[in-house]
Amino acid sequence: MIRASSIIGALAFGLAFSLIAAPTAADERDDDDDDGAPAFDFLFGNHIDTHQQSRLRRNGDLSGVLYVYYTGEIDEVSGLPVARHPRGAMHDEICGVDLDCVVGWRLRGVAGEAKFLYHGGVNGNDHPVWLVDRTAIPQPGAYSHFHWITSDGTEALMGDVEIPAACDVAMAGELEGDVVEGMLSLTGGGTPKLRWDDESVHVGGGAENVTCPGWFLELKAAESFAFQHGGDKLAVTPGADNKTHLNLLTNYALVPGIDGTGGMGGGH
Repeated sequence: MIRASSIIGALAFGLAFSLIAAPTAADERDDDDDDGAPAFDFLFGNHIDTHQQSRLRRNGDLSGVLYVYYTGEIDEVSGLPVARHPRGAMHDEICGVDLDCVVGWRLRGVAGEAKFLYHGGVNGNDHPVWLVDRTAIPQPGAYSHFHWITSDGTEALMGDVEIPAACDVAMAGELEGDVVEGMLSLTGGGTPKLRWDDESVHVGGGAENVTCPGWFLELKAAESFAFQHGGDKLAVTPGADNKTHLNLLTNYALVPGIDGTGGMGGGH
């Protein structure tokens, strides 16, 4: 079990995000790293920095870890201890100060871009959902998560990338614009008028339909636990993980009337 035991600094993006000490070389050495490898000092510039520590590798990729802390609960379904990501100073959840954190996942990242779709949906609020071309998903590997970067991140501060204003936000919910709830009716194309009651429609005003720069992440769990995110507790076992942070779509259409998946054993 690898622990994060101290704090190396704090960021202020209008929010008090506190960072975690980098793992030691012995803890997190990559197979192809050598002495003098870059420090674990990469920043996305948003909320993920409360629970990630990573570095840019010489080949331009990213490597690092995502941290969790154990809540003291046991998941009744899996029998595993419950763990969640620390949320930083705003919630008094700073690793090494308020919490004992451990490495939940090791990550590899490949730079890319994706088009933001939405944050909230029929299953509640989850990881922001992004639209990508299949050809943009890195291979080989199991890259199932995209995370955006902001002007407070390492690449923007180095002048390596420009951040669209709509993408330049610290929290996932801030990517999303207005959502209208009520009766939806559609006409046209020679079809009769169609009506749906109690429908939610995203009408924009945020980063919807904006292509944001960021990183495709491949995650490998470091130990077994039940990951609490939103209303879910997801069983995690060591190895490749395509479940807990999945947020990519390769196609999209407006299909009114879709229900949540709560009855399928998932959802929030």
